[in-house]
Amino acid sequence: ERKAERSKFMKDIISIRIPSICICFTLVTVANSALNLLHSGGTDMYAVSILLIFVWLVLCQLIDAAICRIDFKKWIHYCITESLILYLATLVFCRVFYWHSFTVRQLIMYTVVFAFVDIFIFSYFRKRQEMRADEINRLLNKKDAV
Repeated sequence: ERKAERSKFMKDIISIRIPSICICFTLVTVANSALNLLHSGGTDMYAVSILLIFVWLVLCQLIDAAICRIDFKKWIHYCITESLILYLATLVFCRVFYWHSFTVRQLIMYTVVFAFVDIFIFSYFRKRQEMRADEINRLLNKKDAV
């Protein structure tokens, strides 16, 4: 019973709480940036930056949706392909919009942050898929037992 409680708790955190926090934070940040731009007459560069990053993240989702249409033989091939494409595309994005120079230190820091975020995101969604599969298997086993 304790294991079931822990499993439900983890499922709740992974399926509801983390997405809810991310969605709320994003909406509040985007709304705040939009309001700051309206009040500043378009001169608030921080607000412009936040909105530009939001637009970039939406474009990354479109890139991911296109990559998902490819039939990969293994999940890891999808992960590597998506990571490489988004790594390079985001590197170009950062260089064009944010970096006035391009140093080895920037590249190293960018690579470390990108790898951390990329691994976290893939791990998060992998865990969600495992939890869904476990839940489906549990329900199927329950149905077969009846």
